[in-house]
Amino acid sequence: MFEKLRHGFQLPGASLAEIEECETKLGVILPDDYKAFLRVSNGFNDEIGRGYLVLWNMQELSLAAGYEMFELQERRFLIGSNGGPTAYGIIDGDYVSIPFVCAGPWEDEVRVLGSGFEQFIIAIESGEGW
Repeated sequence: MFEKLRHGFQLPGASLAEIEECETKLGVILPDDYKAFLRVSNGFNDEIGRGYLVLWNMQELSLAAGYEMFELQERRFLIGSNGGPTAYGIIDGDYVSIPFVCAGPWEDEVRVLGSGFEQFIIAIESGEGW
């Protein structure tokens, strides 16, 4: 799966200690498949198929609590964007897209892109992340 992302890898990957420190700071538990990605690449920034994907590195992820789209919670947090008006996050284990600026309640604008990291990447690649 990660071979689709190689051109935008941010090397070296994050250490387990960095990931655990970020989880503690934010009060979240990152999904195992996302942690596996972070161990290979500490973030991502490039085109992928018909989409564009920015996944924040550990330092940027630690700052994600500053976005006030929705209250950061253990099972609800942001992980990146499309480089434009759309944020990507994880809500209750689902990888989602949500506009940075919502026209109404943010809950009404969430689009589930996959129940795992691989499904999320396939959705972005096919252009569904906007």
